[in-house]
Order: sequence, then structure tokens, then C-alpha cells
Amino acid sequence: MPASIRLVAGYKPPVGGGRTPEFWSRDRIAAIRYAAEHGMEKTILSKPKARGRLLDRLAIRDLDPRELRELAQKLGPEGIDRLDVDAGVDFADVHLRVPVYLGDMSFGALSGRPNIALARAADIAGAVVGVGEGGLHPEVARCRNIVIQWASGRFGIDRYMLRRGLAVNIKIGQGAKPGIGGHLPARKVVGEIAKLRKLPPGSEALSPAPHHDIYSIEDLAQRVKMLRELTGRPVLVKTAATNQVGFVTLGTARATAMGIIIDGAGAGTGATPRIVRDHVGMPVDYAVPVADRLLRENGLRDGFLVIGGGMISSGEDIAKLILLGANMANIATAALIAMGCIMCHICNTGNCPAALTNSIDSAFKIDIDWAVARVVNWLRAVERTLKLITYALGEDSLQKLVGRRGLLELYNADEYVAKVVGVELAEPGQIAWYGDPGEEPLPREVYMEAKTPVLGMGGYVPGYTTPAERPLDLLRVEAAQVTRPSVDPYREEIDLTVRLPDGTVYEAPIAVPCLEEPLVEAAEGLGYPLECELMERPYAIALPPGLEPPPGTTLVIVDEELRGRGGRSKPWLEEWIVWLDDEMWSSGIRSDVALVAAGDLRSAADVYKLLALGADLVTLRRPLRWLSKKIAGWPAERRREAYENTLIAVTWELKLLMGAGGLTSYQSLQGNRWLLRSLDGEVAQRLRVSVAGE
Repeated sequence: MPASIRLVAGYKPPVGGGRTPEFWSRDRIAAIRYAAEHGMEKTILSKPKARGRLLDRLAIRDLDPRELRELAQKLGPEGIDRLDVDAGVDFADVHLRVPVYLGDMSFGALSGRPNIALARAADIAGAVVGVGEGGLHPEVARCRNIVIQWASGRFGIDRYMLRRGLAVNIKIGQGAKPGIGGHLPARKVVGEIAKLRKLPPGSEALSPAPHHDIYSIEDLAQRVKMLRELTGRPVLVKTAATNQVGFVTLGTARATAMGIIIDGAGAGTGATPRIVRDHVGMPVDYAVPVADRLLRENGLRDGFLVIGGGMISSGEDIAKLILLGANMANIATAALIAMGCIMCHICNTGNCPAALTNSIDSAFKIDIDWAVARVVNWLRAVERTLKLITYALGEDSLQKLVGRRGLLELYNADEYVAKVVGVELAEPGQIAWYGDPGEEPLPREVYMEAKTPVLGMGGYVPGYTTPAERPLDLLRVEAAQVTRPSVDPYREEIDLTVRLPDGTVYEAPIAVPCLEEPLVEAAEGLGYPLECELMERPYAIALPPGLEPPPGTTLVIVDEELRGRGGRSKPWLEEWIVWLDDEMWSSGIRSDVALVAAGDLRSAADVYKLLALGADLVTLRRPLRWLSKKIAGWPAERRREAYENTLIAVTWELKLLMGAGGLTSYQSLQGNRWLLRSLDGEVAQRLRVSVAGE
């Protein structure tokens, strides 16, 4: 080995644990590392928590965590291994020892050696690994338990590669970026990665949002059958967890696929726009029960694999997911943590300090043998936890527990969520987790380059795994997954033109506060509405949430900042927008009145959600106010450019969210509450939308 290559073996202190809480906390990272070092999980079963995922709020009926821990200590690893319990699952022509699909991390997203380590560990431990869409690394091709991915970019795909694995996986979407395509930054497309992807070195690898030969369930069925006949291998379909995931699951089963991978919100990735990561799709623990129930109701459950993923970190998580209705778990981030990931969220830069997602030409490389040993140990620990739980429940096979939701109890949730998930509510509460999410200022790339922030890894679901500021944060945005085509804003036009009832036309539905002249000039140059001009219109009125406009008003600005003291009291801005929208429709005057939502709004996600709830225009004050202070000493022309860049970036993010949902125009978004789902039942009732999974 050349002296210039530096191998990495061992754990660095994790980054997790900053001001903004995240799912992959220091404690969770430490738990995975413990399992990777000892082959046993420190915590076999925990008590239900007051916040976090549904998985964290669920308890397995009649299992006491203390008694299970004592049983584990009494038996020890060797004793657990000797239990006459099968924790595995039949997958293609192989019986896996542990029901884990090590998620599709491409050669490119990872730096080569981690791909090899995962594949070798899967063979040794009896799991299976997806190779992702970046072509097939020669050393990975030597392993048996691999699944070849057929993704929208088709990078490096040929018929010989498709026949190298146990199965083929048609990737429709993934939980970290539902409804948008893959993104490998240009800085990582070098050397062997460029060669395998058949791309010029230094060019961005942008996968289309949709497969351009799959725009419907019928198209999907044709591709499933074509790939099965071409390869002689069974076919899986990977989709993000969205509103229609149950119907996509039914379509996949009827298409004669072997199974479906449902990837939930908060899942990890090498690179995704932050706006999509944080707001699109729903968590897997809402999606899996719905998919399982619909399959059973339609007589399609037997022999069909449901694989659930997204923020799954332990054997306990997998056991609960299986009781909810899955057969297996799709896990990627936890496996990377077992190999040394410190959760610094810079996977897209090529400068990974753990040598997992760095550029292929970096001299900083992970020790493959060390990484294999860590992942194998971690998988053994997961297998032992699953065997213990299965044994304690009186079964000899984990697969006999699939979909037995009657063995689960839900704590600290509401009746609406419990009903959708199909689990008995043992202790009522609210899903919503309100608090200070740790406000982040505008990244420099936004106001200097008009670029949307792109990050690696996951674990952020506002109001669920991180605090929410308001009910708006509990709403999840819909994405198109097979039931209709997504729209790729990189390649297709999305029309944001707004026409108000009086005939005024704006280029976008983003209203801009009149903070200073450079901002006004930037907004006017882009054709965006100005708050001060809206207020000068005849028959316009600004009022706080809770007050009704007088008869004859043609433009209503609902401004939450007019409430003054006690501004957080009910009703919320979003709640009053919904109420006014419904009242105006029922009174027959909605088409004559423009409704503007104004307040301390923060991002394109706020704009999208308020438009879908019924607003015609939405102001965006917080980032522009922050920016006005940041650039106060700059020359006027530079300030105007910074404001213009910020508005362009926010508009692009709005287009990303719309494209993910298959929307081509503002008219398809405005007032379309079907595009939203709530993680919290009370929020769903107040904002008159459905609960996630409903």
C-alpha cells in the first residue's frame, strides 16, 4: 500500500448534540458503537417516551424492559445464539439470518471502501445490501448478498450488471428526497466513479425526478416484468413514504414484484436540498401499518415483502416495525455510524472526516477489515435482540410477528394517530413537540450565490424528531411516487404566476416586506408583490388572526404580528387562513377576495404550506429581516444583489417542493389541502387536513 494512503480505524467523537436537537444524538451514536464493539446492544427494550417517533412512543405489550435485560445478561451472547428462534427472513433464494437490508448507498455517495465493507459484512452476517445507482464496484461484485439498483439516472447500468445480484431494485424515490432525483456533486464525480457512471469527470450526476418510462402503476408493472425476464431475478420497488404509499404498495404487489421498500422521512442521504429533507414525505412508522393493512384487505400480503426504512437504529426499532407490518428494515445511517460516521452532515462535500463519503481520489481511506468487523458485530447485536424479543413473545420465528399490531400500545399520542396506525392508545397526549428548534440564519450560499443549501444525512422531521415552532411545522408535503409523475424543475417549467381578483399579475406568490430601497428594487425587478403596495390598495385591510374582515373587503392581510403581546395565543395564523378560506367559499365571495398570510415566516416550506391551506400570497419576513442586519454596511448595489439572490433561492426551493408533488403551476397548489398531511391529530383537526397515513 502506498505510504501516502492514510487508513482510518477507530472512532472519533461525534458531532451530534448541538443546539438543534436531531435524531442521531450522541447517545444514539454511542449505543450503535457499543453494539459494534461488543456484539450486544446495551438497551434491549426501552420504556415509551413522551416525544420523538411513534416507535419511541410504542411499548410491546406484556414485555418488561428490566426482565428482558436480565434475561439477556443471564443467557449472554452464546446463550442467545443457541435459542431455537429464527430472526431471519426469506429473501429471493436466500434465507437471511437478520432481516436487514443495508440501504442503497451508491459508489460515489460512499467512497468505495465503505461499499466493499458493507457488502462483505452482509455476506458474513446474513443480511443483504443494496449497491445504489452509481455502478457496481468490482470488489462489491464479488459478494453474494447484493441487490442491483435500477434508478432514474441509469448510471453504469447494463444487462450484465443487473444479473450480478440476488434481486433488482427499481428506485422510484427515497425518504430523504421524495419526488426529486439523485444528486452527486461534481467534485465527487472523479476517477473510477466517473468511469463507472459513464460521465465526464467533474460533471454533476443529476438523476431525473421521474423515470421517463414510468409515469403510472401500469408503467411500473411493465418495468417489473421486463427486468424480471431480462435478469431472471426477482424485483423490488423502492419508494418514499408519501400520502399514496398504500396504493403504490398495492400496485407494486399486483405488478408481481417480490416486495416494496418504503423509505420514510428523516432517512439519510449523501446529498439533498435541506428544504426537501425537512418537509417532504412522512415517517415510516406512519406508512408501514397502512401498507400492511391494505395488502391484507386485498389478499396480497402472503409472500410479499414489506421493507421499512428511515431513522431505524436498533433491534428494538426493527421489532416494533415488524409488529407494525414490515418484514424487514432498510437501514443505512446506523451501519455508517457503526463504521465511524460522526454525523457532521457534510457528505456532499467530499471531505468526510471518517473517510466514508469523501472523494474517491482522497488519500484518507477507511480500513476495510476494521469496518467489516464493526458492521458484522452490530448486525449480530441486532440479531440477538430480535431473537430475545421473539423468544419472550413465545414465538420461534420473527416473521410470525409481522403485522401483529395488537401486541403494541401507543403512549403520548392522540386518538386520530392511533386509529390510523391501528394500535391501541394506552395514554393520550400530543405528537407535536414544540420548542426552540435553534434558528439557523441564511447560509452564505443563499444570499451570495442564489443556491439552495444541500446537506448530507438525515434525522430531521420538525415537530417529531426536532422541535417545531408552530402547527405549520407538523404538516408534511406530498410527493409524487408512481401514482402520478413528479416534475423535474431542473428540466421542466413550473409556473408561479399569480393573478389576483382585481387582475394584478405577479411572477410569484411571495410577498416582500418594504424594509429598504435595495430590497424593494430587487422585488420589483423580479415582479414580486410588495407588502406596502398591497396595503395601499382600495378595500384592503390588515388584521390579526381571530378578526373577520368587514364586508366589501377585496384584499385581506392576516398579519400575526398585529396581535401584539401574547402573540403566540390561539388562533394561529395558519388556522385563521384556513377558517377564512372556508368561510369565504361558503359565502360565495372567495373568488373576489385575495387572502395574504403575513408574519414571522421563515422558508419556502412555510410559503408552500400556507398557499395549500388557502392563502393567495405569503410574506417571508424572517430571512429578509436577518439579511438586512447582516448586510447593513454593504453598498446599495451589493445589498440589492444579496436580496435578489435570496428571493431567487427561495423561489427555487418552492419549485423543488412543487415539482416533488408533480405540480406544474401555482393554480395546482393554491388551496389544495390534499397535498398536506399532519403528524399530529389535533393539528390536523385545526388545519382541516388529514393525518399522515390516513
